[in-house]
Amino acid sequence: MTSRHPGITPREIGEKMRADAGPGANEDVERLIQAVVARVSGPPPVAQSSSAPSVWVLVAANLLPIPGVLFWGWDAFALIALFWMENVVVGVFFILRILCADPLDPALWAGKLFMVPFFGLHYGIFTAVHGVFVFDMLGAKRYDVQGLHVLDAAARAAADYDLWLALAALVASHLFSFGWNYLYGGEFRRAALSALMTQPYRRVVVLHVAIILGGVGAMALGSPVWALVVLLAMKVGLDLKAHVKEHSAK
Repeated sequence: MTSRHPGITPREIGEKMRADAGPGANEDVERLIQAVVARVSGPPPVAQSSSAPSVWVLVAANLLPIPGVLFWGWDAFALIALFWMENVVVGVFFILRILCADPLDPALWAGKLFMVPFFGLHYGIFTAVHGVFVFDMLGAKRYDVQGLHVLDAAARAAADYDLWLALAALVASHLFSFGWNYLYGGEFRRAALSALMTQPYRRVVVLHVAIILGGVGAMALGSPVWALVVLLAMKVGLDLKAHVKEHSAK
């Protein structure tokens, strides 16, 4: 109905359905009409702007590594390792997005039963290969990565540089965005499974090509503070641009 009558409101949809049903419609028809109107209405939209709460949370979480650079001796490798760990977090939340996409549509669950394990395997291998490059090559052989088993190396790097607080802040940022934008903002009602399968790859590829290139340059310079601050600023800018584009109202 909305495709044939663009701009029609949920209330007008209900009135038209009642008119089509006629004066003899019973209570079951009325309940059906109310269910359709409720489904079309959805939750109140969340304003998407540069001042949206999730944007401020994202910026705050991404600025937390600055004390690590200034006071805790973090180098370019520590930042790259931290942002690789964030990729794992991104994958987990995209699995949650797939599972929560329009949960009242039974037809989607058949697709989810296939897509969740497929995405987990595919994204997991993609992230693991990326992790081998980060920990085995950029880690100056300090972390002995066996095959694609990179989580042990990541845990050791997190302990060596004390990355846990910064990683927890990034997890909190993604959790807040998931709750605020995806659940409360109603994105789960209009999310397409095919789009959810590809979104994290676009973020990871664009962001980490830039970060790794910048990080390698900073490492070649001996990881001076100014280069690390520039690297953090670049990460915040790219992350912010991707976040606003992803959650902008359609």
